[in-house]
Amino acid sequence: MTSTKPMISGILIILMMTLIFGCAGGDQEGAQNAEKAISVKGMLVTASSEDLTKSFTGTLEGEKQAVINAKIAEAVEKIMVSEGSRVKADDVIIRLDRTGPTSNYVQAYSVYQNAEKNFKKMDRLFSQGAISEMQYDGAKTDYEVARANYNAAHRLVDIRTPIDGTVTSVKVSAGDFLYPGQQVATVAAIDKLRMKFGVSASDIGYFNEGDAVQVIVESSTQLVGNGQVITAASSADPATRTFQVEIEIDNSANKFKPGMFARAEIIVEKFRDIIIAPRNAVVIRDNKNYVFVVAGDSVTAREVSLGVEFDGSVQVLSGLNQGDTLVTVGQEYLDDGSKINLTGLEDHSAAGGK
Repeated sequence: MTSTKPMISGILIILMMTLIFGCAGGDQEGAQNAEKAISVKGMLVTASSEDLTKSFTGTLEGEKQAVINAKIAEAVEKIMVSEGSRVKADDVIIRLDRTGPTSNYVQAYSVYQNAEKNFKKMDRLFSQGAISEMQYDGAKTDYEVARANYNAAHRLVDIRTPIDGTVTSVKVSAGDFLYPGQQVATVAAIDKLRMKFGVSASDIGYFNEGDAVQVIVESSTQLVGNGQVITAASSADPATRTFQVEIEIDNSANKFKPGMFARAEIIVEKFRDIIIAPRNAVVIRDNKNYVFVVAGDSVTAREVSLGVEFDGSVQVLSGLNQGDTLVTVGQEYLDDGSKINLTGLEDHSAAGGK
């Protein structure tokens, strides 16, 4: 009898330990199952409207632009403007050495002064009847020729702008010795700018006079402006086999500068009430496109048919419906039926694009 009691006690202890460890094991197994849920983010699928655009690049130019060149070989005496200066037509922008060997300014001025002085004297004498009309006409002709020569010499040493506008570049410095034909400055009217570019035969059909165009310049900050098509060639350039398109950009806010490299975007097709998804929400498995849709605490894999690609998003033709919650973060770790923990919903605009 005494030997039976310890045996029973031992059995009871073993049963209690088994029960305790069994419960602990069950808790650990539950914890492991809970850890298998994959954290994801999603978005609510709704109908969207998107514009399909195409981009073309070119350089901005002034609506009116004058490239100003030197006409004589002479030294630069003084620069009257700087880049960004506003000028009026006929303003002097660069002054050359008037005493230089090629300017002829001093000689022309001297001849002009003498001719003017002689003409005034002859005019007075003619009015008094002291000289003949032939003598008067000769003095007048000499004066007018001398004045024209002086004005021409003056314009050679005082380089002027032919148009109102803004100085967009100054290519020389004081003291530089120029050669005939050398570019010295550029002046442009910049309230409106122009941009020209060539397009292929397959793209020219997108352009019609008056069509709206968005113009984008990538600088330290992105500059965006509006323009319109003003000409679209009806025949190709024989050399490049491209069709030239010219657009005009409103620059009344003075955001853009001539010489900037820009991108013109034009809408080629408008899509309304379509289903779109972020491009990275679509995963490829066995050469098929799939998305994952939230179903309670798990996901369902759906094969989808895709349409037009936008910037960062894609049209879904079938397999995804309005009201679905589409997984947009964490989808690469999922399989059909995977347990998930939906941590948040992203804004639908994350799927948008151009």
